[in-house]
Amino acid sequence: MKKLVVALSVFAFAAIAFANPPTIDLSKAFNVKSPTKKAVIFQHATHQKNNQCTDCHMDAKGGKDLKAANGQKLNVGEVKGTSNALHKDFCWPCHEKKQVKNGKTCTTCHK
Repeated sequence: MKKLVVALSVFAFAAIAFANPPTIDLSKAFNVKSPTKKAVIFQHATHQKNNQCTDCHMDAKGGKDLKAANGQKLNVGEVKGTSNALHKDFCWPCHEKKQVKNGKTCTTCHK
């Protein structure tokens, strides 16, 4: 019985860790072709400490469906430069709302 509890605990921890990665390479996640800046390694764990899942995701369980600043599902489209939904309808509005220092400066995220 003890081995079963340990095995289930390990499985549950692995499932949570897999579902909520501590970092996400956004250039890979959004299939950015020929990036002009360094890839954003999104600090998911840090953002989770300061936000609810539904601040960014359409579902409380997280997932790939992101929520635009207007509350609708974000249609990311092609990510090239800054004239795209990811910058204009997702990251920047949140950085402005949360008053992130230099929140719209490239090097704040592209490191």
